[in-house]
Amino acid sequence: MSQERIMDVIDQARDFHTRLAEYYGTLSAETDKVRVKILLDYLGEAEQRHEEALEVYEKQVSHDVTDTWLQFPPNIGVEDYLAPAELTHEMDAEAVLREVLRLDERLSELYREVVKRAHSKRIKEVFTNLLETNEKEMRNLARDFGHMHDW
Repeated sequence: MSQERIMDVIDQARDFHTRLAEYYGTLSAETDKVRVKILLDYLGEAEQRHEEALEVYEKQVSHDVTDTWLQFPPNIGVEDYLAPAELTHEMDAEAVLREVLRLDERLSELYREVVKRAHSKRIKEVFTNLLETNEKEMRNLARDFGHMHDW
């Protein structure tokens, strides 16, 4: 079994958002498709906000929570949930959205796994809150993309 401190899980989620923001920025600069560029710029800004929110959240959570160790199943660690995106600048907006939603679902799976494995009620609350926030963002992204698709 692999073990991770709660603080490390949050740090890795923050790093995940940071890397995605940078990745979306790079792809946005490379694409010549207007809708894809708008979507990637929007996603990059959203990822920056997620990273900043996790940083604030991490500071608000007590050390007895962040210093708690959590066991993951054999051969599965946090990094397995947060695999890199499989996007290219040639993709259309729908393909980008599908991949982004896949990545967000993986992050939700990580949060669900922490909730399932946590023994502390406070840790369950923290990650349930993160899960609900992530799922709300997924719904908002799909809704906003639907509006963008109309034009």
